Amino acid sequence: MTEGTTGQPPDTQSPDLQPSATQAKSSDSGPERWFDPSWTKVHPLSPFVRGWVTVLAIPGIIFGYNWQMWADAWQAVQSGEIQRDVSANPMPFILGGVGALLIIALIFGSFVLSWWFTRYKITTEHVMVKSGVFVRQHRQARIDRVQAVDLRQPLAARITGLAELKFEVAEGDGTAATLAFLKKAQAEELRAEIMDRAAGNTPSAAATDQISTEPGAGPEGTATAHGERLAPEQHHQATAPSGSPDRLVAKVPTGRLIGSVLSGWGTVFVLLLILVAVGALIVGLITASLDPAEGFGAVWPVVAALGLPTFLPMAIAAITIYYQQFSSGFGFTSTATSAGLRIRYGLLETTNQTIPPGRVQALQIQQPVLWRPFHWFRIVVTVAGYGIGEKRSVLLPVGRIEDVMATVAEMFPDLQVENPEEVFTAGLLNSGTELNFTEVPRRARLFDPYVRRRRGFRTTPAALMFRDGRAARRLTMIPHERIQSLSMHQGPLQRGRAVADIFVHSPAGPFQARLKNQDLDAARELFEYESAQAATARRYSDRNHWMRPEELQEFERKAAEAIAPAGGDAETPAGAEGHPVQAPHETPADHQAEEQHLRER
Repeated sequence: MTEGTTGQPPDTQSPDLQPSATQAKSSDSGPERWFDPSWTKVHPLSPFVRGWVTVLAIPGIIFGYNWQMWADAWQAVQSGEIQRDVSANPMPFILGGVGALLIIALIFGSFVLSWWFTRYKITTEHVMVKSGVFVRQHRQARIDRVQAVDLRQPLAARITGLAELKFEVAEGDGTAATLAFLKKAQAEELRAEIMDRAAGNTPSAAATDQISTEPGAGPEGTATAHGERLAPEQHHQATAPSGSPDRLVAKVPTGRLIGSVLSGWGTVFVLLLILVAVGALIVGLITASLDPAEGFGAVWPVVAALGLPTFLPMAIAAITIYYQQFSSGFGFTSTATSAGLRIRYGLLETTNQTIPPGRVQALQIQQPVLWRPFHWFRIVVTVAGYGIGEKRSVLLPVGRIEDVMATVAEMFPDLQVENPEEVFTAGLLNSGTELNFTEVPRRARLFDPYVRRRRGFRTTPAALMFRDGRAARRLTMIPHERIQSLSMHQGPLQRGRAVADIFVHSPAGPFQARLKNQDLDAARELFEYESAQAATARRYSDRNHWMRPEELQEFERKAAEAIAPAGGDAETPAGAEGHPVQAPHETPADHQAEEQHLRER
């Protein structure tokens, strides 16, 4: 993701794409304009969808910190005092109403200006967004670096039939580009096209010719690779999805979701508050019984004055947390598509995410201690660009073991072991050294007396597996090709017991892959194994779905140069005439055969 207007012009395309005549003419006549006809505006209703929240939030902020103002205003309305004041002197109320209307007009006017100066364009390489009235901003995201594309619908957008697209890339922890708002059907088609291009599924030649020859469709069209705008119906014909039909993977029933929300530590905290309140009430009753002349009526105001300022904010916070958890899992469904795992959830604000398996950096299955009697689990993932504390990192809010296995199978379709289900179940539920899992050595049981036999790891040809936690279970799975680096840490007490901590470094996410107090020799073997395995897996993993052919060829060339002897010190094999021997040109079939041979080895 890049930002700004310096450096390479944003309209620069790959050599195999020639610019249109309009672009060539504009480049010859002078510098590029900030907006040319190839840029498209978002939907005209976008300012109203974005502005109504601000309009409603202003009085809430003003009166939210002073409940007495609301009480006084309501009492004045009931008593008729406001009506009498308006009849006696209406001018202050008229001026106040005009001022409120001007503030509302200014708010919506600012959003209208923001909409007018916000344009976007989609090319074969980038998603580009330009915005800003006084301070202009140009954001672009490389399509081949897109990690996920989210489609979000706030309440006002659902009413008007609009949707927002968010593009996440691997270069940072924030959203690379946002299109707010488009028609829902147009946003869905655009998301499908971006995910297909990120997966390397380029349109056919006929479709490309159709895109390049059709005339523009106005502001509601979609920008094509040549900077032309494409009508939604033409876009749908040119980029119709292909491959296997969508398949439902998991669905969360509403009853199970409510049970999971209530079976949390927040409920325990609420129950403790209720017990404290009941205790305070009992104390008040006992105190009132000691003085029959005054009775409980004299004690109750004191109890209320002491309890309400404390318990009321806590009750509001508890309700807010419960609602957020319920809303983020309401109507949750996950569907396997050709572009990845598509998940949908939301009560008032709905969100549709598409997470490609090749973009998942790490995966963790969690079972809180209060969920164990119900055999429920949660799945969270680390995706580059999502960052820490994102609710979008939840791959399954609550599910049974069969839902977990079906969802994990979409991310890790093959562990490359003879008994994958047994290995997975042992990592999730069992303990000990069965099925080649490690554990904390007995000499270090003082460090981990309770979780010693469960804390360990195992490697498969496809992934590294960490399991931890006895009361609250956790199983972390990291693909070898996604491991950025590995480190070992050893404190002074650990050196005496010959154990060490293992850290797997990955992009920022909802969890860290860390394992404590492992045998030092086993940790060193893992360190050396992953140093070689991660590089080999990244080099020979199946990238055909996430790298274009020309990029794959360039990657292979650079990898060959990196493997070759540096500095020319080594002798170069020569032919009969003393010239270096040239390697024969590899075809795609030869490359696939080489990868298959390395996997079999």
